[in-house]
Amino acid sequence: MKILIDVVKKFKNRNKSNFVLKASLEISEGLTVLFGHSGSGKSVTLQCIAGLIKPDSGRITAGERIFFDSLKKINLPPQSRRTGYVFQEYTLFPHLTVAENIAFGLNNLSKKDKSVKVDEMIKLMRLGDLGDNYPHQISGGQQQRVALARALVTNPEILLLDEPFSALDIPVREKLIMDLLKIKDEFMFPIILVTHNSEEAYQLADKVAVYDNGEILQVGTKDEVFYRPKNRSVARFTGTKNIFKGRIVRLENSEAEVRTDLFSVKMPLKQWFDLGKEVEFCIRPENIMIVKPGKDLSDNLKENVFEGEIVNESCRGAAYYLEFKIETKEKKFNYDLIVQVPAHVYQKLDLKNNRFAKVSLKKDAIHVFE
Repeated sequence: MKILIDVVKKFKNRNKSNFVLKASLEISEGLTVLFGHSGSGKSVTLQCIAGLIKPDSGRITAGERIFFDSLKKINLPPQSRRTGYVFQEYTLFPHLTVAENIAFGLNNLSKKDKSVKVDEMIKLMRLGDLGDNYPHQISGGQQQRVALARALVTNPEILLLDEPFSALDIPVREKLIMDLLKIKDEFMFPIILVTHNSEEAYQLADKVAVYDNGEILQVGTKDEVFYRPKNRSVARFTGTKNIFKGRIVRLENSEAEVRTDLFSVKMPLKQWFDLGKEVEFCIRPENIMIVKPGKDLSDNLKENVFEGEIVNESCRGAAYYLEFKIETKEKKFNYDLIVQVPAHVYQKLDLKNNRFAKVSLKKDAIHVFE
């Protein structure tokens, strides 16, 4: 089923003063992530699809069904849209048990059929013997699984998830992400997830829509968005911290040499630019390699090699982020590159602050903005 969204919604209240959402998006089966900073319009889009917010103008369709059409004056109520919605705060009913919360939307079934459906969901969401417990008696991760079960039990055509993992600690979040991947494979319907976590977005998404201040900057597969961002804003949002301006000083076949204030790099060009043209380009931290002393490099790595110093470091779980200062007379910034290395490489090469090293920028990983 294909979902088509083309809406405008204006807010004039105190919290969203002068905020305008302009969302135009096509969503198919699989998991689509609405990604961007808080307040950029992601959750508003979700609520427009669910019927919790009425757009000012536009149209929303799901397959042959019209959810909203401002010209035809159609606005289906939420209960008629067959969407499952999971909120960030879980919103479980505190006076109902786990089983009663899951069964809440099954009004048209017999008691026996309700029980069968609830048992199926309890098994699917690994809730074991928690059916008779109340929300305050179970953990945050278990509450979120109950919320997911309640959304799925009514056999929705679309599953909407509004930052469902943000309030959970890392081990619980990782388990729930695996649950969601299992749901994606088992239920062949569109899933739309709102998040501002780039790792979450990349781990889960088949498709990503990047939001900023009410507008969608780029839509594509996760590799297109993360590794071939459309512009500087998308690159920054998705964690591409190494962004440069330069001038093309040499063109040969489909390769260019670009000179910046700090260095010259060689890169492939997927579109044609004239000699002397100014361009912006980027490379993700994980695509910059620390060169092991004495190592022979392949052609893809040996041309963009720079010497310098590690001037700062931070550990983020299984990876280290190194601030690298290239040896040059230019001293504009405290560092010139952010390099991401796996923890085992960091330890094996004994990388530390104030250590000198060589780095290589992979030619094929350098992306020139449109």
